[in-house]
Amino acid sequence: MSEAITVAGVSVEPGVRRDLAPTASESFAGDRTTLPLAVINGSEDGARVFVTAAVHGDELNGIAICRQLLELLDPAELRGSVIVIPMVNVLGVQIGSRYLPDRRDLNRSFPGSHNGSMAARIARLLLEEVIIGSDVGLDLHTAANHRTNVPQIRIDTSDETSLNLATTFGAPFVLDAKLRPGSLREAAASRGVPVLTYEAGGPLRFDDEAIDTGVRGVLRVLRGLDVIDDAPPPAHDAPMILHESRWLRAERGGILELQVATGDRVETGQPLWSTVSPLGEERSWVEAEEEGYVIGATTLPLVQPGQAVLHMALPGDRLPSEDDPTDEEDEEDPDILQDR
Repeated sequence: MSEAITVAGVSVEPGVRRDLAPTASESFAGDRTTLPLAVINGSEDGARVFVTAAVHGDELNGIAICRQLLELLDPAELRGSVIVIPMVNVLGVQIGSRYLPDRRDLNRSFPGSHNGSMAARIARLLLEEVIIGSDVGLDLHTAANHRTNVPQIRIDTSDETSLNLATTFGAPFVLDAKLRPGSLREAAASRGVPVLTYEAGGPLRFDDEAIDTGVRGVLRVLRGLDVIDDAPPPAHDAPMILHESRWLRAERGGILELQVATGDRVETGQPLWSTVSPLGEERSWVEAEEEGYVIGATTLPLVQPGQAVLHMALPGDRLPSEDDPTDEEDEEDPDILQDR
């Protein structure tokens, strides 16, 4: 028989689901800023797992994944517990923004503080009430604005537990991604809690393939942890494990004509894209300098010189690149920094 668990001061008995909304901060008008979450405490002992979504308010696929999980998970049949937070950045979701209203990036605000900014307070609440005490976490993301990602898991591949669970998840790619200071994944890792970051699709829309892969993947991870008895088959074959990636950028501006799609394997010398002037003059033609996989791409039809076009992951046992970051948000990218 399982024991009761306490989250945000509320005791949740075995075999019970409780929906909570602890206060993280408040608006200038005194309205409560809450962190809505569901605590599903199984009837038997087992692992404690958390699932977070919409840490960035414009990344919506995770919300749909969480909704389906909440319909499928029965506390009477669980071993252990699952805490589901469909909208970590509620205010960002409300305004369709990656950031909080004060323009802070919640995924650069961990471990947070009780007396800091709104982002710091939300981060601290999530850390203390959900992350600490968990055994494993899954953090659900999409690409940033004007981009899309093929379904992929980002982890530290040197961590055996993370690698085994990432392989179990069933996304087509597992990418070795260094920890970014201030991120949820970094804060959890520093406290001994491995987190799988799921990246799939683009912002401000639901992507059926990304959602289906995500639902299957989370259920498969729960099965791998022996939290549930059954899980669906993987959405994809055994994943390709990749250790290095970089963004390829436009040499010339113009109308973009992509010759490849996300998920494609490309060979050295294969055409990747061309740019054409508004009058139809070809400005440049870009070919692959090495083999790799397209794991992300711009969704913009027009590009400027230096703008990121394709995110390429490279096969082989190389270390993550320091010059071309592979973390959840690619924070060094000037295309994102200009939107801060």
